[in-house]
Amino acid sequence: MKTNFIIIALLTFSGISAQQKNVKSVEKVTTRFEKSQPQDQSVPPPPISLFPAQFPGGNKLFIKKVAENMDQNYILTLKQNAKTQLILKIDQAGNVINISTFGPSETFNEEVHKAATKTTSAIVWQPSKNKAGINTIDIVKLPFTFKIKE
Repeated sequence: MKTNFIIIALLTFSGISAQQKNVKSVEKVTTRFEKSQPQDQSVPPPPISLFPAQFPGGNKLFIKKVAENMDQNYILTLKQNAKTQLILKIDQAGNVINISTFGPSETFNEEVHKAATKTTSAIVWQPSKNKAGINTIDIVKLPFTFKIKE
């Protein structure tokens, strides 16, 4: 009986000590990984834009105009709500350089892209400004959701 008790006690203590060794080895691996990653101090942080680029009248007005410029025949074919992410690159003069759309439906993305291109064709945006008040290039990300009216 005493031998069984001693064996159980030894197994319990060896299991606890083995678990503690594994925790320490995991910590050592993570600290070694963090130490091996060089930190280049000469790379400046990304620029901070205090005043992001904006459509004249606001970005909500831009989304509304994009919805108005969508092809009505395509809208009638939609059977469910659709979402996409509209990404615009605005230069220092307020001109739209690039328009991209990312969402699950490729055809919806194309229609939103066409409508956004039509909306921005002759309009100059208010450019982004940095801390010094100098116009900068900016990327504007806007969610675009089309909800079917029931």
